[in-house]
Amino acid sequence: MTPLTSRIELNIDPDKLCESVASLLERHPLVYEGTRQLALQHRPEAADPWHEGCWKQSLISADSDFTEVHPELRDGYLGEMFDRLPFKPIRTRIMALDPRYCYSVHRDQTPRYHLAVTTSEHAHFVFVEHDKVLNIPADGNLYYVDTRHLHSAFNGGDEMRIHIVFGTDPEQE
Repeated sequence: MTPLTSRIELNIDPDKLCESVASLLERHPLVYEGTRQLALQHRPEAADPWHEGCWKQSLISADSDFTEVHPELRDGYLGEMFDRLPFKPIRTRIMALDPRYCYSVHRDQTPRYHLAVTTSEHAHFVFVEHDKVLNIPADGNLYYVDTRHLHSAFNGGDEMRIHIVFGTDPEQE
């Protein structure tokens, strides 16, 4: 079994990342049926490539179908970010957690990698079965989070927490 969490040095410039994400969100806001997400990867020939991967897991095909990096991202800093990844990502999304908001306790079908864009010391993951609390800093590094374990996330801060969340095939680990 893999660890619940680990840090992977990615050497992304946090300021450039924040600027790139802010610029992208000016063109494509974090709005999709209240989920506060934006898909950075989509299925080949997707009808709605920015939002289709944001639907609930039960409403989409498998995460592994979302393999195409949006063409608008390829020549910018976010495209460079994808090139630096030490694995093949699937169903990558920008996911925002509003201030003073908490997700329900759940399990994901696959592990996730998180790259914090904006966060605070008051934004955490909680692994219910393991009594473990994790804060992911916006330090330009990637954090593996085994979200197949029962968990929640909350933002107790006053600003929106924004992460880029990369899915991965557990067989690739």
